[in-house]
Amino acid sequence: MPSMEGPTGVDSADDHDPVISFRGYEEGDIASCARLAQEAWPANPGVISSDSEVAGMQGYMEYSIGVSNYAEIAYASEGVVGFLFGRIDGYAGRPAPKRPALGEVPSIIASSMRHGSTAMGHLRFLWSLALTDLKLMLMTPRSDAVIEMFIVAKGQRGKGIGSALLDRYLRTARDAHASLVTVYTDDRMSDWRFYERKGFRRVRTFHDNITSHYSGAYTRGLIYALDLRTKTETV
Repeated sequence: MPSMEGPTGVDSADDHDPVISFRGYEEGDIASCARLAQEAWPANPGVISSDSEVAGMQGYMEYSIGVSNYAEIAYASEGVVGFLFGRIDGYAGRPAPKRPALGEVPSIIASSMRHGSTAMGHLRFLWSLALTDLKLMLMTPRSDAVIEMFIVAKGQRGKGIGSALLDRYLRTARDAHASLVTVYTDDRMSDWRFYERKGFRRVRTFHDNITSHYSGAYTRGLIYALDLRTKTETV
């Protein structure tokens, strides 16, 4: 699944905007993160059942956090309202985990089995997932920082949470002397313009098999990159 970003803005603590705090990811956050992901990428009910959707998102969260050495949570009084998981080579004291040979497939299948669901294991789903993973492997530029999963709750977008999460990640990447950040998103369920406003440039576009399958409609996958040596993010 691609990263879902939040629009830019400035947080405030008036009667309408929540007071947002940031902290590192904790193991108990995974269910909340999966709910935000399910809200951000609602599956076409004619393609995927509700139970399978929950199982798939839980599995994808497990995979994303498993390959990340940077994981930050944004939370308010109601709980988790956003998060960003990523990899940063050279992050002091936090070596980047190795990616599983089969990508997220084992995590999603394992989660589906725990939830008593078999729909996510259908050959069409797995084939779509494998095709997208292959395209990403071939098309994504080699980088020393990768945004793995980035979501802001729908009801909290436009309040600066997404910008704050991304800016904090980019600052950490620069401190670790990373030179290039990459991210995969899509043109149907994500606000890809957010990355362009933040200084990223689009480097590849392709048919996104897994998001097309999941949403039930043709979707393009987008790969963006930010050169930390020459570009700075904008607000």
